[in-house]
Amino acid sequence: MGIYFAVYLFFFLFSAWDLFIADRRKAIKISLMALLGITMVIFAGIRWETGTDWENYLYYFKIIDIRPIGGTAMEIGYEMIVRLFKSIISTNYTAFLFFCAIYIILITYFALYKFSPFPLFSLFLLLSYSFAGSGFGVRQDLSIALTLVSLIFIVERSLIKFVVIVLLAALIHNSAIIFLPAYWLYSFKWNTVKVLTVIIFTLFCVLFSERLMTTFGSLISARKVELYLTLGMETDINPYSTLIKGLLGRFLFFVILVGFVDYKNEDRKLFSGLFNLYVFGIVIFSIFSPISLIFGRLARYYDIYQILLLPLAYLYAKRVYKIIIFLVVSAFSLLKFATALNGAEGTFIPYKTIFSK
Repeated sequence: MGIYFAVYLFFFLFSAWDLFIADRRKAIKISLMALLGITMVIFAGIRWETGTDWENYLYYFKIIDIRPIGGTAMEIGYEMIVRLFKSIISTNYTAFLFFCAIYIILITYFALYKFSPFPLFSLFLLLSYSFAGSGFGVRQDLSIALTLVSLIFIVERSLIKFVVIVLLAALIHNSAIIFLPAYWLYSFKWNTVKVLTVIIFTLFCVLFSERLMTTFGSLISARKVELYLTLGMETDINPYSTLIKGLLGRFLFFVILVGFVDYKNEDRKLFSGLFNLYVFGIVIFSIFSPISLIFGRLARYYDIYQILLLPLAYLYAKRVYKIIIFLVVSAFSLLKFATALNGAEGTFIPYKTIFSK
C-alpha cells in the first residue's frame, strides 16, 4: 500500500506548489503536468493482476480474436479499440494498458489544463476522487475522459459536436448516454421553485428507483441491468447506508461551493455551469445508488467536475477561506483515498507489476 501513498504525496506536493507558489509560467506548469502524467502512465502500464475486473479484461483481450464482431458482450466501441490495437499495434496486454493510460491521461490533462486555474491541484483531486480514473481505467473511465473533454463544446454551445463526442463515449461504455442532459444543465439557472421541484422529483425517484432502472436500463444493457439488480439484492450492505455515506462527502463539497455561484456574473459562468452538473450528479447518485453501488457509478460522469469546481472556488475565495478550502479538501481527500484503498483489497492491493508476475 505504501507505493500508493508515495504517489499520493507526490501529487499533493505538486498541488501545493500550484496553489501557493507565485510562479505561474505556463512552461513550468506544463512540464510538471507532464511529469505527473508520465508517472501515472508508467504506474498504470506496468501493473499486473492489479485493477478493477483484471481477470475479465485480460481474458477478453486474449479471446477477442476468436469471437465474431459484435458478439463479445462488450460495447462495440471498446471492442473495436481492442481489435484494432491487436491487429495494428501489439498483441501484448501490457502494451494495451500503456495505451489506455496514455489515452486517459492525454485527454483528461488537456481538459484540466484548459479549464482549471490550478491544473496541478485538479490532478491531485482527480487522484483522490478516482485512482482508477487517474490512469488505471476500464471502459467507463475511457468513456468519462471523452465526456470530460466534451466540456469544450458545452462552453462553446456547439450542440452537434457535443452530441458526437458523447455518442462516441457511449460506444465505449453505454452509460455515457446519461451525460447528454449536461449541455442544457450547464445554462440552467436555479430558483426556489426549481429547487423544490428537483427535491420532490428526486424523492419520488428514490422510492421507485429499482422500477425506473428496470424500465430504462436497456440504455445500458438489459442483460447487465438484470445481473446488476441481482448483485444489488444479494449484497449484505444496506443500500441506504451507502447512500448516506456517499451523500455526506458530496454535501460537504456542495456547502463549500454553493456560496460562489452567481448566475448574473459572466466571470463565473463556467463555475455556475459546472456547479449545475455537480448538483445533477448528486441527484443521479441519490436515485440509483439505493439499488446498487454499480448503478451509483452513473453519477461519475457528473461527480468528476468537482476537480474543476474546487480550484475555481479557491481562485474566487478570500485569503482565510482559501486556507479553509485547502485544509478541508486535503483532509477529506486523504480520508477518501485511504478508505478506497483499504476497501480495495485484492483489486489494487497488493500492487503487482509485470516484473513480479
